[in-house]
Amino acid sequence: MLKITTVANGKTKETNIIVIDSHSHMGKDVDGHEMMNPMQAGQGTFDFWGRIEHLILKDWEDGKASPTYSTVIERVPTKVSLEFVQMPVLKNLFKELESRNKSGNYTEYWERIKYQNLIDQGVVFPFQDVFRDKKPEALFRASNTNVSRQISKFPVSLRLSGYIRVHPDERKKALDEIDYWANGVNNIRGLKLHPRSEGWLDKIASQNSINNVIKAASYNWPVIFDTRGRQTILDIGELISKTREIIKKQFPHLLKNLKVIIAHAAAGNIDDFEVYNTIAQPNTYMDMSLCQGRTVERFFKGFREWCEQNGVQQRTGRKWSEFCLYGSDYTYFQEMHAKAFFDNIMYSSFFENGGKMQDIINILGLNQLKLFPEYGTQVKFTNNITPVSTFIQNSKILPPNHPKMPKEPLSVKQMMFKTIANLLDNGVMDIKQHLLQFNGDWSRFRNESCFVTKSKINPEKVVPLILMDLHENAGLMSAGNFEWKQMGFKYFDPEIRQMFHGMFKNSFPATNAEDAATMLTNAYK
Repeated sequence: MLKITTVANGKTKETNIIVIDSHSHMGKDVDGHEMMNPMQAGQGTFDFWGRIEHLILKDWEDGKASPTYSTVIERVPTKVSLEFVQMPVLKNLFKELESRNKSGNYTEYWERIKYQNLIDQGVVFPFQDVFRDKKPEALFRASNTNVSRQISKFPVSLRLSGYIRVHPDERKKALDEIDYWANGVNNIRGLKLHPRSEGWLDKIASQNSINNVIKAASYNWPVIFDTRGRQTILDIGELISKTREIIKKQFPHLLKNLKVIIAHAAAGNIDDFEVYNTIAQPNTYMDMSLCQGRTVERFFKGFREWCEQNGVQQRTGRKWSEFCLYGSDYTYFQEMHAKAFFDNIMYSSFFENGGKMQDIINILGLNQLKLFPEYGTQVKFTNNITPVSTFIQNSKILPPNHPKMPKEPLSVKQMMFKTIANLLDNGVMDIKQHLLQFNGDWSRFRNESCFVTKSKINPEKVVPLILMDLHENAGLMSAGNFEWKQMGFKYFDPEIRQMFHGMFKNSFPATNAEDAATMLTNAYK
């Protein structure tokens, strides 16, 4: 995470910003580019993230840039401090696994990622793979399977999500492929379409394309289009307009689910008002991949001014920064290009050109997070699993003579992560997906989580597991059927109280991770 501390008018404020790379690849392209394993030393996605951070830190060490500076934010003189902080879920769980490691599978687990702090999560989708046509079900079935296999297993599942690819001209096969992956278990959360590499640049707004976008909307999936050149962007804009009109007439309940990302839209299109108008329409987003160095600054300034002058927020309900996503386009672009992007959003020039703190939050991760299907719809787990819960107590409040008093005091969070480490290390379950939870609104990220897990004891069981802070000295871990609340659980809501009543039917207080894990293991049998 990017932690920004500001001091203004005598008040200090800390803002933890989730950073998500919304555009990267997995597989082996026909053009020679490849990224087969995100955990591979040197060439994997995660090491790439670490190299971006290293370049920024080196600038600070060499005096080429500074993590502390003075600027003016919204007309107020402000002192700013920058820091990279690893997401607590990742840091604490990896540390506990490395410490426990009874299976021998987690040697130096945290040691390998301790310098990967800036970027929290990413989106990957298939290249124009050399093996894309190896399966008969659909052109990209093999490629999609490769992505899903990697991103739906711990530890990659904590950090990467996947989009599948299809070829719209396969008609029913393409639509069936979307249906196949939209199961909420494989960590597939969107669709990538690539008109240039697949040879349908002249058919972007065709009925086949529209059908694929509508099918994606039926699952609340975002759809990202590759672009090459101005005309492609305008054609995608036409596709969005046509699709929106069809949905309004035939599927009005899906209108809010229509989410199309135009990739590379900023590159080469500075002050192109026709492109700006295409981006700033309802249901539309763009990513900043290919846009580097000072062109990032020029685009932000020009697009912001154009949006404000043309009433975009009044027309769409979104301000300029709510259209923009950070994306690296790795492996086509490397760490020096990504670093050049961060140079133009972290430092004083961004604020001097009219940017605000919320704009940084939006662009670096929040916009992408909101696009994921789980954050725009009801998420209800109904897997016929008897709910099992464990009530975690802070060891500091236990009586001195408690029979299970741990040797060293443990916080509630430490206990929770030790419990998950126990379940993973003992081969009880695997983590398929990691859903971040907020507290009331998007501005308050509280490090609570929902893990979509799969039993290794009974592979047919998909078990949601939530971690919640009840208060400073108590927490709850619950596995079973429930409705996940993206903005947290309001404990005095009648519906929520009823849900908790069901959870507590099989509940057990725990003062150590072994007991907590033993209780939760019952959900996986």
